[in-house]
Amino acid sequence: MGLLRDVDFNQTRKNAVNTLKNYRRLQRITGKSKIDIKSPIITDMPKSPSQGNKAEDALIQHMDAEAEQSAIVSGLMSLRLTNRTVLYYTFCDRDQWTEDEIGRDIGYSRRQVNRIKKEALVEFAESYRHGKLIAFR
Repeated sequence: MGLLRDVDFNQTRKNAVNTLKNYRRLQRITGKSKIDIKSPIITDMPKSPSQGNKAEDALIQHMDAEAEQSAIVSGLMSLRLTNRTVLYYTFCDRDQWTEDEIGRDIGYSRRQVNRIKKEALVEFAESYRHGKLIAFR
């Protein structure tokens, strides 16, 4: 056994895909107007007890989404431009691009785009939150 453990590249890619798939949802969550978040109103009228504070829950969800979105962007920014472009168009752009469309845009064939995506997913897994997505055998 060496100093470094063996990386399970297939599972690592799956972990990266699962994380990047959330980007569009996170973008929708953080894009919400902060006006929707209201402070609780205190009245002397009787009310059935509610569990928790909805405004606080919404604020926490918004902040968590912003933190996760920032971590994804940070991971993507550490990649080479071509790899970042392929992952961005695949997972982050508002429109879902096919490998053919990405290839036409950046001047590569679909097969080359597929290879770049595989490599980029592993690189993203290494850079996202200091390697949190890397799976070992």
